[in-house]
Amino acid sequence: MIVQATYSEVEEDGWFARFARESDARRSWIRWWARVPVLVVQRWASVLEADALDSVRQLQAGLSSDRSVAIQVAQAPVRWTAALEVLRMLDEANEMLVGCRLDFVDRLQVKQAGAFQPADGACGDANCAGDSDRCGPRTNLTVDVSSPQICACFDMRTHIVRWMRTMQICAKQEGQGIEEDVWTERNAFSLFLYPFLFSAHAKAELLWSGAFHGMAQRFKHARDRQAEVLWLKELLGVDTPEWQLLASSSAAVGDAINPYFLMDVRRDHIMQDAVDTLMATSVCGSSSGSGRARFVMKARFVLGGELGADMGGVQKELFAQLLPELLAPSAGLFVFAEDAATDHLWPNASSPHALTEFEAVGALVGLALYNRVPLDAATAPLAPLLVSQLVSQRPDTERMPLSELLTLVGGTFPALAAGLQQLLDWDESTMGAVEDIFCRSFEVTVRDPLGVLAAHGGATALLVDGGDRLPVTGANRRRYVRRHLQFVAFEQTQPQVDAIRRGFVAVCDGVVLRMLRAPELVAMLSPAAGSADIDADQLERHAAYEDGYHADHRAVRCFWRIVRALSPENRRRLLAFVTASERVPFGGYTRLTFVVQRHGPDSDHLPAAITCFGRLLLPQYASEAKMRAKLLMAIENSSGFGLL
Repeated sequence: MIVQATYSEVEEDGWFARFARESDARRSWIRWWARVPVLVVQRWASVLEADALDSVRQLQAGLSSDRSVAIQVAQAPVRWTAALEVLRMLDEANEMLVGCRLDFVDRLQVKQAGAFQPADGACGDANCAGDSDRCGPRTNLTVDVSSPQICACFDMRTHIVRWMRTMQICAKQEGQGIEEDVWTERNAFSLFLYPFLFSAHAKAELLWSGAFHGMAQRFKHARDRQAEVLWLKELLGVDTPEWQLLASSSAAVGDAINPYFLMDVRRDHIMQDAVDTLMATSVCGSSSGSGRARFVMKARFVLGGELGADMGGVQKELFAQLLPELLAPSAGLFVFAEDAATDHLWPNASSPHALTEFEAVGALVGLALYNRVPLDAATAPLAPLLVSQLVSQRPDTERMPLSELLTLVGGTFPALAAGLQQLLDWDESTMGAVEDIFCRSFEVTVRDPLGVLAAHGGATALLVDGGDRLPVTGANRRRYVRRHLQFVAFEQTQPQVDAIRRGFVAVCDGVVLRMLRAPELVAMLSPAAGSADIDADQLERHAAYEDGYHADHRAVRCFWRIVRALSPENRRRLLAFVTASERVPFGGYTRLTFVVQRHGPDSDHLPAAITCFGRLLLPQYASEAKMRAKLLMAIENSSGFGLL
């Protein structure tokens, strides 16, 4: 009934357009779900998941093609997708609650069996505009509607490739004006239309599977063009310098037949060379970007005598050195949000650098994610509030409860949030008038660490018109706090944030990226585990052995005793030495490749590593003391690449 009510409003469009179209009926149902008690929503979600699972299994049964599935769904959309669409409404209700896009905060939560009470932080006032101190965080009001059971019904890696091809076909058909065919974007069916079903880890795997498919296709096309050029040369019996057609556009031909995105950098000019490469391929400073950055990336350290072939390890080394240098406050693009102790970097609103350099930062982060390169601690300092804006729009800070806005901004600017909270808590009846004690007006000082703004006449900004003449009082302090938070967290750095987003999307945009939510991207780029100690027990549990080593081998037991005795910093160095990344991959130790391989009998050689394949080449040293000394020497002095 719920789905039929929203479905029956529009008859001329495809089935998906009928469901997804904004309508009064749909909005009413979503708002209704947002008011339903959590326990009731959880029970409904379980029933709907079981119904959706049954429908998906029937659609995926046998040898059904994508076209036949699309026809079945188009002929009876309510039968096949009703449960999924109601789950979508539940998910949208969650988003409305978390994003503060409702005029009420009254979802109930069970405190004790049979007793419904307003959830923690919810004022229960249907007329609350979100400005009450009683309106706190709402994340505890949401219900998880992801479904591993439904996702397990099909091979996600295979289906994401098929879905990407389907979208390409649909785009071509739409461009040709084909509107009645069932095989269009409006009628094609896939579980990828329901991203809330997938966990963050599943979306990460889908993102990388889609990226790998795109790289493979581009690689194949480049190889085909390369073969065509060679065939024409042999057919005509000429070389490129003699063939005027090719000689006049040799750069274009070379680019067309190149199956890789090459990034050659010098270690002592790594930042300059990387940015220049991105500029040369039009990834930065272009409205359309360049497809070259979506080819298989190969990195090389040049002019230093390094001979390493990039099978993944050189990429990791490149990003491990490049991004910290680019993000360092001394480079002028970023500043510490408040001080170095916060470990949160924020765009420098007064940076003298062009916005294209901020685009380069976004493009490099996108390249690392697109090529599945762990970013170590490089992006961990980036404020989660900044990372979240790469895939989501700015939150509605006018409707957001002030306490929640303080919490959101306080994660990046804790001292600022604490000072503004003190202003809100000030008791004028016993401690004096706000305007007399705080002596503030509706203006703020813009941080100018490099003195750029000071050289042009000042570094202050007005929060409202005439703000320099409007004192902050007990009556208007809430408005002042809200405007202060809005300006610092969103408005003053909007050009820089937009530039970073443009660079990121120029490389990473795609079907799966649009499925990601802000917290999921934050977890992928700046996970809390990124700076945590390496768990030696977990590392040993997921390690593998080759060339005579095994878990009970004397040398292996010595090795793990040494690892457990290492300091946290040296354990991270060991992981970086073997995998070129000091961070456990997103997804945990099960995603980590760590192989201990015997590298001959006892010798005076240091351990070596094949970082592309996560292999530690460990000689069978005669004693544990010798192994410890050699291992420490190797991990503390590792830099550069060579060929073994």
